[in-house]
Amino acid sequence: MKTDKLKFSEVEVRGVNFKLMTYTRSLELCARMNYETENLDFIDLMEPNDVFYDLGACEGRFSLYAALKGLRVISFEPEAKNFLVFSQNIEINGFDEDRIKAINAGVGAKNGKAIIKIGQPWEGGHQKIVEHGEIRNDLNFDFVENQEIELISIDSFIEEGVYPSPNYLKIDIDGSEMPFLIGAAKTLQSEALKGIIFELNEIDPNFENIITFLNKNGFIELERFKVPNEPKLYNIIFERK
Repeated sequence: MKTDKLKFSEVEVRGVNFKLMTYTRSLELCARMNYETENLDFIDLMEPNDVFYDLGACEGRFSLYAALKGLRVISFEPEAKNFLVFSQNIEINGFDEDRIKAINAGVGAKNGKAIIKIGQPWEGGHQKIVEHGEIRNDLNFDFVENQEIELISIDSFIEEGVYPSPNYLKIDIDGSEMPFLIGAAKTLQSEALKGIIFELNEIDPNFENIITFLNKNGFIELERFKVPNEPKLYNIIFERK
């Protein structure tokens, strides 16, 4: 992968230095690392060599930070442009797969294929929703592009025995929350899993179902953080009782 002619920036975050691609305006904003900083707080609570799964990694800034903090990182990003940037970020920082593994797939109830609908079709863009048979009213963006993607059940991924079970999960998977939970039922029951930070919208019809599902699997809400400029959207931290 040729990255030598692409624009990148050197960033310092809480004493950690690394590089991030910045060749679009969205990537420049991501590289400021000043948005949803509760994800950084969450990562800072972990111990070296803990296993951190980043579901919906986008261009990978939180995954990279976690890897540089000494965590074993396994990340999922389904959309092609964001995954390309994520791969470029891994390359320019010199990571190998023992420290950070990026997987070009979304998460769902079972393995297979799906369509991701895209409202911002550029590197670092958002408004990217995987079709699972229903669209939430709060996620009905002006979609301009579709891609076919791979879907993976987290339980089946772990059962293959190639990668370790997570100790911590970061989940930012607009519209895929319930399918993910169905496909991760065994993982959520595992005592190895200690904590979750989950981006959830209170106007999602499944919001209470998601909270109940997590409670039944031993997770209680510790704290929630309002996502700026997004009505009723929160990053919620859950810990095992």
